[in-house]
Amino acid sequence: MKRGMRYIIAVLILSILSGCSSVYTQPEASQTDIDENVTREELTPALEEPPETVEKNTEIDILFAGDIMLHMPQINSAKVSLGYDFTPPFQYVKPYVEKADFAIANIETSFSDKDKPFSGFPLFNSPVEILDAIKLTGFDLLSTANNHVLDQGRDGIIKMIDEIDKRELLYVGTSKDIYTPYRIVDVEGIKIGIMTYAFYLNGLNSRLTDDERGRMINVFEEKRAIKDIENAKADGAEFIILFLHWGNEYQTTASDYQRQTAKTLAENGADIIIGSHPHVIQDSETIDVGNKKVNVFYSLGNFYSNQRKETMGNSLTEDGAMLNLHIVKDNLSNEVKLERVTPIPTWVYKRKTNEKNEYFILPVKDALDGNLDIDLPEGVLTRLKKSYEDTSTQLNLYKN
Repeated sequence: MKRGMRYIIAVLILSILSGCSSVYTQPEASQTDIDENVTREELTPALEEPPETVEKNTEIDILFAGDIMLHMPQINSAKVSLGYDFTPPFQYVKPYVEKADFAIANIETSFSDKDKPFSGFPLFNSPVEILDAIKLTGFDLLSTANNHVLDQGRDGIIKMIDEIDKRELLYVGTSKDIYTPYRIVDVEGIKIGIMTYAFYLNGLNSRLTDDERGRMINVFEEKRAIKDIENAKADGAEFIILFLHWGNEYQTTASDYQRQTAKTLAENGADIIIGSHPHVIQDSETIDVGNKKVNVFYSLGNFYSNQRKETMGNSLTEDGAMLNLHIVKDNLSNEVKLERVTPIPTWVYKRKTNEKNEYFILPVKDALDGNLDIDLPEGVLTRLKKSYEDTSTQLNLYKN
């Protein structure tokens, strides 16, 4: 019995081993089995590409300029055989504008789609060629909300928008139809919210219905502006700039109303506030808001106009300033902050050559240092020195 049992067990073991041998096992490839057209790299599993290195900070420069106005002497000076050429006045500030990552100015005039003669103050109607010069100088966006926005009525607003669009410029401050209080622009990966408002309409309100005025012009209302800031942030704006057309004309000190309004807007999310309209440079200040400081420049003065000592009895109307904002984003924390503000004083130089007026916007420091390719008489240099002193005092440049 024992022997028979051992036999049976032996048979069973052999059967099991035989069954196991039927399972297919992939044999290891020998060197001779590998297709010699296949490289060793193709047989080796590909490693993931290393992630690109992210720069810790993104840094951008945004440049602002004040009021661009066209009085009749400027229009006449720009007349050429085929239309108008406004590029010469901007040639000396062009390097500053082009260097910025994004540049903004206030266009304080109006255009007509009717066959009307050009005119200056009080109802502006200018050649659209001014926009060509602005584009060629390097500006990217224009503020269109100001007290002259209704000089040519409803059609003038639409004409302005159409002409800006034709030149592939951006704008904010007016609309053909839907109220559009802000523009969010992506500048090198930083989303900048820009909003602008007109505080006055020169008594021309009746040129639009109440409904049209509410939709087509960004007229300042404090509660609405606060809501606009909130909405811009909800839409992704990481840094809020307010460009306000406000204040009292020819007053070098901001009014109590301007200061209170600035404080309220700073407390409700504005990161910097820049003003236009007074046609002179006003003072500036810094408002402490919790854990940040908000710079306020109440007026940048005239960037390009015919207002001057000879026409206004006020040499301060010749002065202006560009403002360069250096903004930094920490790409690890996503914090965006204003690192520094650099004012660049400007002065409008007017001279007569061959019985024709010429205008040039001069960066004052460059002109005084002899860095511009232009001949400046001693009397002009004296006025430039005064301009630089006046602007430096207003903008606290001596403290920087």
